[in-house]
Amino acid sequence: MDTDKNTATPTPPAETGELRTAVETVTTEWKSWIVTACVAAAAVLIVILYRAHQTGNIETASRMLGEARNVEALQAIVTQYGSTPAAQLAMLSIGKAQFDAGDYAAATTTYGNFLARYPKHPMAPVAELGRIHCLEARGQTAEALSAYTTFSTHQASSYLAPLAVFGKARCLEQMGRPEEAKTVYEDFLAAHPNSEWNSDVEDFLKHLDRTLRKPSVKL
Repeated sequence: MDTDKNTATPTPPAETGELRTAVETVTTEWKSWIVTACVAAAAVLIVILYRAHQTGNIETASRMLGEARNVEALQAIVTQYGSTPAAQLAMLSIGKAQFDAGDYAAATTTYGNFLARYPKHPMAPVAELGRIHCLEARGQTAEALSAYTTFSTHQASSYLAPLAVFGKARCLEQMGRPEEAKTVYEDFLAAHPNSEWNSDVEDFLKHLDRTLRKPSVKL
């Protein structure tokens, strides 16, 4: 029997509009999820690399601080690794080195820069006391006396407070007020009978007693 060549082949049912919309939605969301996942992965990688970099910087700066033997080496730490704890300690060490070398103006600047950058740093009182020592060393005795007095009041519980008290007494003696200086030392002994500084204070008092016993020179 002859095959009817005009018989049409059945066509598959057409894709509905709802199905196309669903496919497009899934495709779009899938691409969005991929992008979001890639962004999140990149962010995590950046954090990991940053922390690794920071850890490396901290370790390098700490090693350099341990090996530093001069102001130039300390300054290199501050310049290259300024955000690390080692750089902050290096800045204080620079100030002390400048003070020890008699460069009180430079030390004052260094301590001032530390206080401006790190006002809440645990070592900020060290920088402040260093700055006051510079005032005293530069002969600005009245200013130093006032600053020592303020420091010893505001930092009364600090381990640095005795140094401010002794600085106050030194300034009083330099200003020709040895009796007042003696009172400062005696008040310290009375307030701190078990202080590790007491032997030094007793030596200071002996020095003052000798000064007070010296006959005044009449012109």
